[in-house]
Amino acid sequence: MADELHDNLALRETLDKTAGAVRDELFNTGWWHSIDLGDGYITPGAHKIEELRDNYARLNLPDDLTGKRVLDIGCWDGFYSFEAERRGADEVVAIDCWRPEKFFEAHRALNSRVKFHEMSVYNISREKLGSFDIVLFLGVLYHLRHPLLALERVCEITRDIAIIESHVIDDILKSPRPLMEFYENDELGGQYDNWWGPNTDCLIKMIRSAGFVRTKALDCNYPRAAIKAFRQWEPGSGKHSPSIIIRDALDAVTHNHIIPRRGGHAYITIWAEGIPPNATRESVRATLGAYGVAPYYVGPSLNPADEVYRTQVNIPVPPGLDIGPNRLKVFHENLVSNEVEIVLTEENEC
Repeated sequence: MADELHDNLALRETLDKTAGAVRDELFNTGWWHSIDLGDGYITPGAHKIEELRDNYARLNLPDDLTGKRVLDIGCWDGFYSFEAERRGADEVVAIDCWRPEKFFEAHRALNSRVKFHEMSVYNISREKLGSFDIVLFLGVLYHLRHPLLALERVCEITRDIAIIESHVIDDILKSPRPLMEFYENDELGGQYDNWWGPNTDCLIKMIRSAGFVRTKALDCNYPRAAIKAFRQWEPGSGKHSPSIIIRDALDAVTHNHIIPRRGGHAYITIWAEGIPPNATRESVRATLGAYGVAPYYVGPSLNPADEVYRTQVNIPVPPGLDIGPNRLKVFHENLVSNEVEIVLTEENEC
């Protein structure tokens, strides 16, 4: 125990020294990112261009982003925004909770078309920004007092993938359980705006809880982890001819057929025939509209009036759906259900 405590303190001291050195360089130059502005000039950022290019490569994004709409949350000086633009993205939107003047210096020098909004991550929505093929959420999560709320907002405006990168504590709090450490003051790196340190398992489970249906770890080396989060299941699930029959789908709380798209009642109960009795949450999947949905309950129907065996599948309404009709399907291994129409209404904030 004493050796483990000593190791943890040593790790903390290393983190503090590294953070302090980066802050000193930022104060000396005014630039957080090193950005190639052309004609041989690279801004003197606290993070060097070789490091940033290597970071971008590890995000495992396509080399050609033609046809993609990209959002960079917490853009700072804009390296990742401008890199996505350079790689052909049709539109890039950058947001930050303050107005980073160096972003605009680089923007002018590059004659960039990237759009900037001064906006909190808590305030982003499809109504304000639309939806994006790729969302970059890099180095932001641990700065937030309400990280799960932020991940829900990120999921809502993501239509394909998000890359979520954060400080993690795997080597400080060694545990097989999902844990997150809270910093009341300046315990992490001497900064007062660092609030949380999750371990990687906690980070992944929070991402899934926010509405992403699957994840892929891209780069998980203490003290950072990058997770690729997906809105859809893997392609090719289920046979083409329905083998599962959805008999009904209702609001899980009110048992109405009109279901709120978000809020306290945004849950659906599905009654289906053809799902085997040994099915589990892990083997059953759903899609609603364009998005995959992971069930939070799969089990036998408790309705005594059922004349045949029926499975009850409870799912949350996935973030980002439009109000109105959306098509619902259920999968189990290589079996797929019929499609039924679910009508979503304005959100219930209960």
